[in-house]
Amino acid sequence: MLVFGTASIESYWEEKMSDNIVSGMDLDKLEAFRSALKENPIILGLEARGIWEGHSGRSTIHIGPYELGGQKIDRDTRHYTIPYGAWREVEEAIGFVGPTDRVEPVEMALGAVAACLVNSIALNAPRNGIKLEGLEIKVHADIDPSVLFEVKGPESHTSCLPKIVTEVTVKGDISDEQLETIERLVHYSPVHGMVEYANTVESHVSRA
Repeated sequence: MLVFGTASIESYWEEKMSDNIVSGMDLDKLEAFRSALKENPIILGLEARGIWEGHSGRSTIHIGPYELGGQKIDRDTRHYTIPYGAWREVEEAIGFVGPTDRVEPVEMALGAVAACLVNSIALNAPRNGIKLEGLEIKVHADIDPSVLFEVKGPESHTSCLPKIVTEVTVKGDISDEQLETIERLVHYSPVHGMVEYANTVESHVSRA
């Protein structure tokens, strides 16, 4: 059983929704969840698996089970497969057989930043008295692929992808003070934090 403070997570699921609903969220339950996290923080165990397709650098990524407070949760509706590759013009220039368009990993990383920014802003805006009528996130990066092709070494990663730019556009009756609050909320996104701050990355290589 997952426990937040003195209550199990099941009790939060089973509670009836209140009348305090904003943007599809029960703000009373959200605040209770936040209070429970202060008393008893939990850890989400997340993972993804990449399987090489046997062609160039193409792969299929599998996302499925995760851990919530040490409990593994696995169900069919949480099994996702995403094919990764590159851009047809680039694949053709590189010499791939049967060049085609696929989503590229850096693009997906940028998309993850955008999605997580929506989370950090939309989840917390109502608590800060901000009524959003619309929210759009654009994330842009210019990348030199020299490191990928071993033209440059790993120490050149920061010079080959020197900057990521996020643009947040909000719709509604937003004051200057509220706009500053939204700008602050940008930095509460976990994915934004992954790319903004240095993280420890462990890499292990073994035989199958």
